[in-house]
Amino acid sequence: MKTTIINWLLVLFVSFSWGASFMFTRLVVEEISPSHLVSIRLLLAALLLGPLFINKEEFLKMSQVIPSLILLGIINAALPFFLFAWSAQELTAGMLSILNGTSPLFALIIAILLFRQNTTFLQVIGLLAGFIGLLIFIGLDEIRVVFFPVTLCLIGAFCYAYSNNVLFKLNHINSSALASATMLSGFVFSIPLFLSEPQSFSFDLSLKTYLATLFLGLVSTGISFIAYVFLLQRSSPVQASSIIFLVPITGIFWGAIFLNEHIDQKVILGSLCILIGIGLTNIFKPKKLLRE
Repeated sequence: MKTTIINWLLVLFVSFSWGASFMFTRLVVEEISPSHLVSIRLLLAALLLGPLFINKEEFLKMSQVIPSLILLGIINAALPFFLFAWSAQELTAGMLSILNGTSPLFALIIAILLFRQNTTFLQVIGLLAGFIGLLIFIGLDEIRVVFFPVTLCLIGAFCYAYSNNVLFKLNHINSSALASATMLSGFVFSIPLFLSEPQSFSFDLSLKTYLATLFLGLVSTGISFIAYVFLLQRSSPVQASSIIFLVPITGIFWGAIFLNEHIDQKVILGSLCILIGIGLTNIFKPKKLLRE
């Protein structure tokens, strides 16, 4: 009973932390450019995670897969972080969290097109429900206005989905060390973004921005990851996967409470369709691939 309670507390902590990251991103980009934010966030996470999880044994393993680590640093950290941070200048925190939540839908599409994965009828229905929900959530009348930032977020979600295939091939490396190396690699590849930013960086920031940036780097990207790994080690994958469903909900919650973002019937119906879609594409999985 005590173990179950601790596991669900971890689920809630990670979900609320990751959901809050979109709200804090919205706050930070009011004073810091997206390029600067990404570099600082990744640096803070790498400084926290690296010393804890990268030991000599894991370092030797990772030295043999440097190209994969480079790719992960780009598509699982630097690029999606930048795309969502840039889009946060125009989209609400709730919309960012929902768009981020579409990555399982893209994961299924990638599995079908690239790896010829068997699909169930319910998975196809899930894909349709997810993308119909996306259209409802955004609104046909607003899609032209927010088309570009929404597209950037969907590219970011696609990056997260595709990175799962790279991560799968590196399952001989400890997941904590691998994620730590990903943050470090992502930071290295965010440096050109930082240096090419026309807006010069200034330390003359409000306390709110400093605290939000620290939260993004240390809590959302650092401590929450440690909690997620701890959860995976002590619970079932099904329980851990519930975070997929909770992050969009918590993202909308934080935006509504602290940023006064409006929640109407369109938001509720669209979010519900997307969550149903995520559920159908993840729960009812086929047993094997067509191409091994």
